[in-house]
Amino acid sequence: MSSPVCPACGAGLAPVPAPGGEATVGSVAGVLEQRPRWRCDNGHDAGPVITPERARTEVAAAITIARARRLRRGDRCRVCDADLVMPVRRTVWAATLTDDERRAAVTLTYDVPATRCPDCGCNQVPTRSVDDLFAVLDRLLREE
Repeated sequence: MSSPVCPACGAGLAPVPAPGGEATVGSVAGVLEQRPRWRCDNGHDAGPVITPERARTEVAAAITIARARRLRRGDRCRVCDADLVMPVRRTVWAATLTDDERRAAVTLTYDVPATRCPDCGCNQVPTRSVDDLFAVLDRLLREE
């Protein structure tokens, strides 16, 4: 693992904690404990440690999302393909976000609608909330 270099002065960069945030979009709310930034010893800011692309991949891996049916209404289980007929309820779901070389890690906590598969018991987010899930992530990682 080579250390990233400051574009302004060439010094080594290290992740430094920065304030987190909260966001709500539609049916999904999220809290990011912090948004670490790359900084050198000379005080230059080289941007966010966690990239939106990497965060999207990690959220998709951490949170099970139901599969949409093609011709009928409702969702199917991502694991066993059963019909998801149980009622939706609010669930807290956490995802760990890291940089490419895992030097920094933060927790993103979601409050999402979820349903349980009646056959295998897997919790999953309904397809109607997927856009909200990633919109919350985008708002939380947006530079201010």
